[in-house]
Amino acid sequence: MSVMLLHQKVKDGSVDQAEKAARDLFAALDRVRPEGIRYASTRVADSSTFVAVLELTDGGDDPRLGIPEFGRFLEQLKDWVDGPPVIEYLDVVGSYNLFGAGATDR
Repeated sequence: MSVMLLHQKVKDGSVDQAEKAARDLFAALDRVRPEGIRYASTRVADSSTFVAVLELTDGGDDPRLGIPEFGRFLEQLKDWVDGPPVIEYLDVVGSYNLFGAGATDR
């Protein structure tokens, strides 16, 4: 299992567009229902910083890469970002219904 935390600031004038694009992406994910992934996107309250959490449960390839809406989302994001993302890889030390079963079995 691999868990990634991503922080991305977007330009102040692009927050609504980025939020709508994220909602559209999650609607596509809900339709496609890819296996092996847990994924959430949030926005820090009253800011233009988004935080995403991604868990690849089987340690394989990222299934989002095969979804056309994800590619469109990444293309749109290029115009909205304000600096590079901050990406951190996490070791789960405890979880209650957030990460996959066995997340703390190490």
